[in-house]
Amino acid sequence: MMTLLDELTTCAGQSVTAPSSTGACLILISTTTPAAIGKAYKLEPGEHVIGRGSEAEVRIDDHGVSRKHARIQRKPDGSCLVTDLESTNGTFLNGLPVSTAELQEGDRLQVGTVTVFRFSRREVLEQREEQLRQALSAARVGIWDWSAKSGQVTWSEHVDRLLGLAVGKLSGRAMDLEEVVHPADLPRLRAGLATALQQRSQVDVEYRIEPAGSGYRWISCKGDVLLDASGQPARVTGTVMDITARKQAEQELHRQALIFESISDGVVITDLAGGVIDWNTSAERMFGRSRKEAMGQTLFSVLHPGEPDRLTAAILTALEVHGRWSGELEFRRADGMACVCESVVVPLRDAEGRVIANIMVHRDLSERRQLQARLVVADRLASVGTLGAGVAHEINNPLAYMLVNLHLIREGLDKLEAQGAPSEPVASIQQLVRETTEGAERIATIVRDLKVFARGEQESRPMPVDVRRSVELACKMADNVIRHRARLVTEFEPVPAVEASEARLCQVFLNLLLNAAQAIPEDPTSVTEHEIRAIIRPGEPGKVVVEVRDTGVGMTPEVLGRIFDPFFTTKAVGVGTGLGLSICHGIVESMGGSIHAESTPGRGSTFRVVLRSAQHEVDLYPRLSATAPAGARARILVVDDEPNVTVALQRSLATEHEVSTANSAQAALRLVNEGGRFDLILCDVMMPGMTGMDLYFELGRSAPEQAGRMVFMTGGAFTPRTTSFLRDVPNLKLSKPLDLAQLRELVGRSAEASR
Repeated sequence: MMTLLDELTTCAGQSVTAPSSTGACLILISTTTPAAIGKAYKLEPGEHVIGRGSEAEVRIDDHGVSRKHARIQRKPDGSCLVTDLESTNGTFLNGLPVSTAELQEGDRLQVGTVTVFRFSRREVLEQREEQLRQALSAARVGIWDWSAKSGQVTWSEHVDRLLGLAVGKLSGRAMDLEEVVHPADLPRLRAGLATALQQRSQVDVEYRIEPAGSGYRWISCKGDVLLDASGQPARVTGTVMDITARKQAEQELHRQALIFESISDGVVITDLAGGVIDWNTSAERMFGRSRKEAMGQTLFSVLHPGEPDRLTAAILTALEVHGRWSGELEFRRADGMACVCESVVVPLRDAEGRVIANIMVHRDLSERRQLQARLVVADRLASVGTLGAGVAHEINNPLAYMLVNLHLIREGLDKLEAQGAPSEPVASIQQLVRETTEGAERIATIVRDLKVFARGEQESRPMPVDVRRSVELACKMADNVIRHRARLVTEFEPVPAVEASEARLCQVFLNLLLNAAQAIPEDPTSVTEHEIRAIIRPGEPGKVVVEVRDTGVGMTPEVLGRIFDPFFTTKAVGVGTGLGLSICHGIVESMGGSIHAESTPGRGSTFRVVLRSAQHEVDLYPRLSATAPAGARARILVVDDEPNVTVALQRSLATEHEVSTANSAQAALRLVNEGGRFDLILCDVMMPGMTGMDLYFELGRSAPEQAGRMVFMTGGAFTPRTTSFLRDVPNLKLSKPLDLAQLRELVGRSAEASR
């Protein structure tokens, strides 16, 4: 068990002198009145009674001490004997009960249950007490005493002083722990006291107290357990120190550490030579290395081994000349990947303004670069989409009248043959017409496919899409690359439509097919040895699965784990951006689907796309209903800014119907405003000046029944307004080039409805 006075003299810095044969004293080291601790009683030759009574020379105000408790006899030779005077609670020397014993230097003499003296043969002067009090004050140490029986604590006046309180605020009275101890700290303090009593060990605990109206202060309490007459723990007495300033400093350091660790940028602290002292969690994540790996080394020797000395010297020189350095740095992560950072380096100064370290803040530019690259890709796709839509519109107009005219030529040849014209020349011309028609229809198919990709981001809302058509279109687009590397095999099972954007879905499948082709070396002699297989099959309920398999080089597990990361690519510089699969992943997930990959090095890869089935089926191949009865004539207005289109349509319909034409929306509006009424208005959507949409709204105001009879023809809607209009307007729509048979069927039904 530790002795309290040893602690006090250590704190006070008192020097220890050699024992003197001319002096002896008792120094009070524990009592029920903490303010009395440190008081010394000089023992002159003769007898000295210790007790609570008025006749005692060493008088102690402790109810555990008898009125005449013990006697100390100092003999002429300087020795001192202690004798118990049949006290109630007994006399103990160094923890053992005694009746008579000789006192030795440093002995602990306990009388009763609380009061403890330390015996010393040193010469004791009257100033000893004041010196000890001054030492306690200088060390900012107070005394506390806690009773295990009452659970109350008492404090010395030193505690009042060190906490800046008026004397008596805490000292001079016993109080319950609940009166002063912070409620959150009370269980911990009680547990510490209970453990000390049970194990008879020293108490060492820190907690907060709040003297009434004085605010909370942190204190550190140390103490020893004192035993009663029966040898049972009775009290804990010890020292108190105010540690509020230290705790506040610790809290500030903790707060700064939290800020340091929570900053999203990588923060590195280096010494004045560039050696790493510390870096935060963000730096560990950014560089892929722990603090321990970098401690003591320069940042660039760890992350830029190519030229560490040059970079370190350049930054240190800039700090010395300009007081800071900023710029972009490229580091090499632990996994070998490059990490480009926007970096700033500034000096760290102490309170006197002296530079003690350098702080480097690194912001990972990967996300910004990814965003910039995505914007570039999006801009390119938008440009391609606009170009594709424009090209489709310009091609579809001439295709429209070409196919109509070819159809009319074929009908004319059939009539000539029926009228007895030479069959051989007619058959030859018919063959030419068929071949020309096939070529024109092939162009129409290519343009229609181009329009799918041109729609791009305009298809922001998912809709029912025929996944088979999307895969077939992607296969056609990728065929020129695949045919030189592998055989393309398709396995299509019946599946429902999926909820998706057709254009973006085609983009995903095209990317997967091109990646599969690029995984196979281009070798004409081995085309038959390799295969790319596109599979469509039902998945779990409500799901459709599309797989693209190849027999290419495959991927290692390390590569497979990163293939969907932005900018990750195994292709040579300039061949790939590393965004293709990342974009595919984003597109599929935005549709509520998922994409996964499996691969074995040397055996190929499989990419599996899982899509949601559409809630409602789509009429993938709409057809008009039954043909209208013959003989019904309709009044038709054809509106198109392309004269050849209006002429071709007039020529094809005029034999059975009354056909008027207008080569502008303004001209059509004048016809209606002048009293013209039509059963059907075939109107182009995109025209210079007033568009077909504008004509629709004008007629809606002046002739609503005519607006309802409009059928819109479009060669390619390539503006958001046009796309939105065609999606929302309830009227029929026809895509150029027109199917003449369907057009005649539509006109016939309109004529019948008007009768």
